[in-house]
Amino acid sequence: MKEKTVALAGGSGFIGRTIVRRLAAAPALKLRVLSRNPEKARAQLWESHAEFVAADISDPDSLRTALEGADAVIDSIQFDGYPIENPRRGLTFDRIDLGGVLALIAAAKAARLTQFIYISGAAADETSSHPAFRAKGRAERAIRESELDYTIFRPSLVYGPEDAVVNSFVKLLKYAPVFGVPGTGRQKVQPVLVDDLAECVALALEGRGHNGTYEVGGPDLMTFDDLIRTLMDASGHRRPIVHIPAGLMRGFGALAEKLPSPLLSRDAVTFVTADNACDIAPLVAEFGVKLTPARVGMRYLAKK
Repeated sequence: MKEKTVALAGGSGFIGRTIVRRLAAAPALKLRVLSRNPEKARAQLWESHAEFVAADISDPDSLRTALEGADAVIDSIQFDGYPIENPRRGLTFDRIDLGGVLALIAAAKAARLTQFIYISGAAADETSSHPAFRAKGRAERAIRESELDYTIFRPSLVYGPEDAVVNSFVKLLKYAPVFGVPGTGRQKVQPVLVDDLAECVALALEGRGHNGTYEVGGPDLMTFDDLIRTLMDASGHRRPIVHIPAGLMRGFGALAEKLPSPLLSRDAVTFVTADNACDIAPLVAEFGVKLTPARVGMRYLAKK
């Protein structure tokens, strides 16, 4: 079997690192991790035996060089502090999500790659008023119109031992007297274990999901309140749930946006109060994956 070279953009991020570790075990596959800081990425993923190369979506020449000789590219890029934009540092959905995809498409065509795999988001919609959902939706359209073979994954909340979101929730449960839930707590979420997403990416490289778009969630559709109760059960930290009106949080977000490194924004509030339900039937039918129930996937939280 001919060895296949796969370039992974965003390989040093939470989702990207898990994909690297999954693909490192794949036969007849050579993995190339693209990073602005390849030495740092190598230190994080030393056991993967991947190739680490310097590349930046703002530097087209570096992308073209990094993709030379590759057969496929995976885009799992997220910016620091996601989903809170920081325009002062150029960390916006339009620049990173949409701009990154456009830059990678151009580099992929120049390098004559044949396959593009994109980690999008469950609420991607190019007509959305929210910058994240709109940017991802526009990025998806650019991929579909690129004439490259593609697979697009739209995950709901992705969790795992190294994720930032769920682990930050558990830290709050451990130390705070109450847990503040944004909005009504009735927004839908379908948490998916990061290893299940990585498995789908590996299967896509083998030809599953050709030119398709697939929503990726776990088998448990729950409200945000249910998610927090599941985290309480998994971690053993029980706290009263208090709902914080979305309007009030947006007010705090408007003030926080004025800071050099904001910890909240109005768009971030909209992001966490939006529904992220998934129709996983097409994914299961095409990829044949057995998705991990949240109560099983979150057992690692007992150590926290």
